[in-house]
Formats: sequence, structure tokens, C-alpha cells
Amino acid sequence: MDVEAVAQEIGRLQFISVNQASQEKCACNALLEGHFTPLIREFIAQLGLGGQQARAVFRQLPKGNGILPHNDTWMPAELDWRRFQIPIVTHPSIVMRWPDDGVEVHLAKGFIYEVNYSRRHEVINTQTEIDRVHLQIDQIDATI
Repeated sequence: MDVEAVAQEIGRLQFISVNQASQEKCACNALLEGHFTPLIREFIAQLGLGGQQARAVFRQLPKGNGILPHNDTWMPAELDWRRFQIPIVTHPSIVMRWPDDGVEVHLAKGFIYEVNYSRRHEVINTQTEIDRVHLQIDQIDATI
């Protein structure tokens, strides 16, 4: 999918620093849903994920930083939450890994990925000069 208009739009918006690093959450910059423009909201609506959107946020991982291995156990277990990520700004050297499963993959710009947040995972961004930006959408009862 074409994410260039979204990339330009978020380039005009203010990310905030989220410095609450913990075992399950990393310090990063975020653009919260309350600050999304109509163009961004329409982009998300056109994805056709089905179900109910629980949360959407742009996460910016600064160059030279990764996310340590973790499980997102804070997600509500009683609901059918699924996490989708759409890379907006990335580089082929930035990878997500599921070390317990032996999986390592670059999430390419403009594609939508369902990410298994309940398995231990990490992000490696130590070799680039790119601030990685992903749109993360948590969806309840998604139908895709």
C-alpha cells in the first residue's frame, strides 16, 4: 500500500517522548491517536481490519536503538486482541526477531503485518541512521 501521504502527514505532527521503559515497554517517541489528522484516520479506516479498533499509535524508534526481548503481557487476555503494524519509515537492516522461535524478519514499508505480541520478540535497529516509524493498530475481533 502507498504510505507516502501518511509519512508526509506525520512529518508535520509532533511526536512525544515516552520514557517509561520497562521490561514490557520501551522508551520511544509516539504520536497518539488523539492527534491523528483526517487523512490518517481515513487511511486506517480503508484498511478494512474489521472488528473494533482498540488503539492506534505511531511509534518512532530512534536510530541506534532497539527494543529488548519482551512479551506484551499487559494486553487484555479476555478479549481477542490482534496487533497489526504498518512500517512507514524503515530500512532493510532493521529487523524484528522472535528469538525463541528462531524468526527474524524485516517489516517492509507499505505492508501490513500481524505481529504476535504474546511471543517474546525484539527489534534490532543498531546499524542504521533511520528513525523507524510504524503505525501500530490493536484491533479487537479483527476479521481479516
